[in-house]
Amino acid sequence: MSRTLRRWLDVVPYLGLAVAILLGSWSFMRSEHYREETDILLMQSYEVQWRGSQIRERLANIVGLLRLSMATGDREPQLAQEVGLLQFNMVALRNLQYIDHFLDPQDFARLDQSIQTIRTRVLPNLSAAANDQETLSLLTDIQQDMFQVSGTTGAHSRTLNETAHIAENALRNVAIFVLALSAVIVVGVIIHQQSMMARRKDQQIRSFSSLFAHMTRSRVVALALFIKSLRDGEAPDPEMVAAASRAAAELDSINNGLVKIAYSAKPTRTVALQSILDALSQDHGGRIQFDVPEEARAALVASPQFHLILDELIRNAEQAVAAAGKPDSPVVLRARLTRRFPFGRRLVLEVIDNGLGMSRAVRAKAAEPFFSMRAGSHVGLGLTGCAEMVKALGGRFRIESAEGRGTSVRILYPLRRETGTTGQAGPASA
Repeated sequence: MSRTLRRWLDVVPYLGLAVAILLGSWSFMRSEHYREETDILLMQSYEVQWRGSQIRERLANIVGLLRLSMATGDREPQLAQEVGLLQFNMVALRNLQYIDHFLDPQDFARLDQSIQTIRTRVLPNLSAAANDQETLSLLTDIQQDMFQVSGTTGAHSRTLNETAHIAENALRNVAIFVLALSAVIVVGVIIHQQSMMARRKDQQIRSFSSLFAHMTRSRVVALALFIKSLRDGEAPDPEMVAAASRAAAELDSINNGLVKIAYSAKPTRTVALQSILDALSQDHGGRIQFDVPEEARAALVASPQFHLILDELIRNAEQAVAAAGKPDSPVVLRARLTRRFPFGRRLVLEVIDNGLGMSRAVRAKAAEPFFSMRAGSHVGLGLTGCAEMVKALGGRFRIESAEGRGTSVRILYPLRRETGTTGQAGPASA
């Protein structure tokens, strides 16, 4: 799996969480919008139902008054007023801006025909008692049509209200689902982080195991040879005794150094890169050429890990330069700050030499466990230990080299975004 793909896979849970939160927010807002639309529909429905009830009430009053007039022979004075109110309510219902949401085309036709009948036939007939029977028949027909119209408006009101409630409930369910999905994603992110921490713990154990094996292998061999050389009644060879004593002292030094690393590998133990550069300059005299801007010198890095790593890389570079017959050629230590995907910064450190360099085959094995290009009394990490320790700190380790042209070892180390200090990586963050 490529590094870019791994980066995207690390980001995917956070993108999913952001999308889920946005979708949930949108669902809640849409649900509120539908609730407002439902309230508006309810108000419109009440208006239509109220107008319809007024029309039916006026029709009942007019029919009653007309029959009373026909039975007594006396014209009721409020009859014309009631017909006028009936016409007003029917016209008001017809002119409602949203009435087309509640009436079918045939109901519009019934309403228009009833209004026309009242205007052209009912109102003129009220002036002559002889037309009361015809007027009563016309009003009865209008009454039937208005019952049809009222039934349609009621059915449409219920349908629209139910539709709005269903849409509101559907969006509410979507919002609940999105919240549940967000909770799942959050749990997934937590599990992902715990998995990364567990992998880094495992990386720490493997890096220290490889480091210990690399640094103790030759010393254990020296002690084993010394033990084999011992014979009953014979004094041991002074050179073998000296080698065994030296190996024991070096093993003790290695153990003390590893214990120090193990207990100091915490994010709270950080120092400015400048202090490590000063120590390296003192240890290696003037053989190091520093190319480090001020902002990089102020970056906080894990200590003493970085001192051990850079010291080992510089020693390797010095030996490569000496082996190439260029003892006066300096080793370059370069550092700079760059942007880190998807946000934040990282410190890029390079140790560059123009020594012997490495072939492609040697370069491929340079950071493998138990691989070494040199022997001797130097108690160092080796490229294997450097690579493993950088990985344990959450960084990356790269080697670029060409045979006869020199080597460049690059370390990419993540920094905290807010303070420039080290990120929780490797054993420190596990």
